[in-house]
Amino acid sequence: MSKKPCTHECLAATEFSKVLICRECGVVHLHVQNMSLRLEVSDFLSFADTMAEAAHQARAGQKDKSKRAGFTVVKSSTRLN
Repeated sequence: MSKKPCTHECLAATEFSKVLICRECGVVHLHVQNMSLRLEVSDFLSFADTMAEAAHQARAGQKDKSKRAGFTVVKSSTRLN
């Protein structure tokens, strides 16, 4: 039984990272330097939302250096596993 190989479509790429998707499998391949993650589309979208919020918070922190540096949970995960 032969399985059809994935067809990867590039969603975005920089010198630091690349994001590919196989729409047939419903898997997103996230490559960040020497690390690679395979995520289902829904999990990737949740991760992307978290990263976008983190980037927003980091940028806001850079504008106001007087804010206390620390770790803040900005979005709790609904998945436990």
